[in-house]
Amino acid sequence: MKKGFCVLAVFFLLLLTGCRENELENDAFPLAIGIAAEETGYHLYLAYPDLDDKDASENALAKDAFWDGTAAALSEGLEQMEEGSSRNADLNHVKAVILDQEMLDGAERAGELVSFLKENREISWNAYVFLSGAGMDEIFSEEAQTGVCLGIYLENLAEGWDDLRSGSLVTVGDLVSQYYNETQQLLIPVVEIQEDLPTVEKFALTERLLVGGTCTRDAVFASRDSLVIYKGGE
Repeated sequence: MKKGFCVLAVFFLLLLTGCRENELENDAFPLAIGIAAEETGYHLYLAYPDLDDKDASENALAKDAFWDGTAAALSEGLEQMEEGSSRNADLNHVKAVILDQEMLDGAERAGELVSFLKENREISWNAYVFLSGAGMDEIFSEEAQTGVCLGIYLENLAEGWDDLRSGSLVTVGDLVSQYYNETQQLLIPVVEIQEDLPTVEKFALTERLLVGGTCTRDAVFASRDSLVIYKGGE
């Protein structure tokens, strides 16, 4: 959304010019969140504009800073970030939520994911949802040549798919809704890294937040019928 991008850019420029200096020093503003399952809990990843970068005053959305950490519960991950980095995580600007596919591999993890999203309602329910087809460390990395913050890049990537009908992209709100809707199915884009660039070549079909299979991006784009699956429509 170009209008949303401009508003966000102005917001961060105001921070950099000292209008809200206290927030710049104490807060992080993630535009992308990654959540991965681990044997003993979860691994949380955050990508947020690097407002301390020397070029940030010219383009505040050009480069990310990254944080990641493990926790027994998802809610503890944000607490760990705030304790370890002395920054509060302001989730009001999240554009993309990326899930390790193991997060959708069982009812217990899916339930905790939904609880986390419902408890952190500052995460917009219009934020787009992706699955990880690569290691999260590869996606949340300075090596990824996006040219812009990861959250903005993924939002632009999804909204640039002209072959998808309006309103068909899966959001956080859709994910929560599917957990309670046994008949609803979703096709979620799978992010992979090709030549240091995040890309989507396939979609995962989910039902009750469980992955049931995948199909290629070309197949999804070619079939108007398959797009109906996104929101469980007729």
